[in-house]
Amino acid sequence: MRGAGPVIAVSALCTGLGAALGFTPGFTATALRDDLGISRGQVGLLISLYFGCTGLASVTAARFTDRLGARRVVVLDMAAVSASGVISALAGTYWSLLVAAVLGGCGYSLVNSGTNVAIARSVSVGHRTLAMSVKTAGVPGMAVVAAALGPWAAGRWGWQQISWLIGILGAAVAVAAWLVLDDERPIPAAASGERAGRAALPAGFVWFPVGAFLLIAASQPLYSWVVAYLEESLETSGSTAGAVSAVASAVGVAVMIVNSLRADRIGPDRRIPLVMVMLVVSAAATTMIALAEAAGLWLAVVGTVIGIAAQLSAIGTMHAAIVDRAPHAVARATGWTMTGYYLGALLSPFAFGLLVDRTGTYTYSWASMVVLMVLAVGTWHRARGNTSATGTRGETITMGTVR
Repeated sequence: MRGAGPVIAVSALCTGLGAALGFTPGFTATALRDDLGISRGQVGLLISLYFGCTGLASVTAARFTDRLGARRVVVLDMAAVSASGVISALAGTYWSLLVAAVLGGCGYSLVNSGTNVAIARSVSVGHRTLAMSVKTAGVPGMAVVAAALGPWAAGRWGWQQISWLIGILGAAVAVAAWLVLDDERPIPAAASGERAGRAALPAGFVWFPVGAFLLIAASQPLYSWVVAYLEESLETSGSTAGAVSAVASAVGVAVMIVNSLRADRIGPDRRIPLVMVMLVVSAAATTMIALAEAAGLWLAVVGTVIGIAAQLSAIGTMHAAIVDRAPHAVARATGWTMTGYYLGALLSPFAFGLLVDRTGTYTYSWASMVVLMVLAVGTWHRARGNTSATGTRGETITMGTVR
């Protein structure tokens, strides 16, 4: 890990801030609906559109990463985030939020492949899950702040001020990324004789994007809709609901880091089974949330904390497993996996909110998430059986060499 700290830290900042425009509509849903007169489904559409554009652009983003290098594509993403925040703040309309979602979502596709390449280049296999989990922790770290302050700030000053803040922070983090990250590009092993960044993906890798799709489709509402659920179904205040989500995210970060240490200790071949275990735990926690309307707020709090912790642990381990399976085609493997991941993020928030609008209850939506988690477990089992970990001797991918 020596020398890799600044790369991991900046990667975490970029990953977290890049996701902000996709998360804040859920945390400020009440203020958005009151100010713009929109439905829950329309709030969910903002989230879905953002992450859906990320998914659709991910394979193209991987090609850009191979050609331009990690630093340039990550800086481009932060520029897109900054522009998205400014556009939505200036216009203050639902249409401007849709435009910002498309722009920011397409830009965010660059940060996944760019930061994965940067970390794969800097960190050995023995610390891979820890590094990827710290990077991924940028998202729940952002969510802690957004959930704790977003509902309160949006109610007091308006959601546009939050958009202004995202725009300013995006510009600042772009500068940090330019100063810290390198322009390294992934290459295949020298023996492969293939063009840089175009090494073939392992047989059976198709199960990775399918598993990623189901993982996030099943668990994304734990962030997007918990705050609104607590406010509307359990009649908590906005600040209380935000605090529950913030505490759950903070606990989730700690659990994710502990999980990453274990994942690195058990080695690459046992990381996918660990993803499966985390999904089972998250399914049980989501069931608890669904039952909270009858049992009380305490069950929703416990379920949210456990569910988010398990989800984050699964995602951090998944990123390490991507590099395990395709160490000489990191950007390409990341692009395909994250296409499935963000298409799941496109479908889930919108469908969740729409189902609540149609049925008048959150119960069926939470139950649907549990079903998807069970399907995800089966899919990752297939991913484990159809691919095998490579690069397990501690290699670090570099520009022109494998060391």
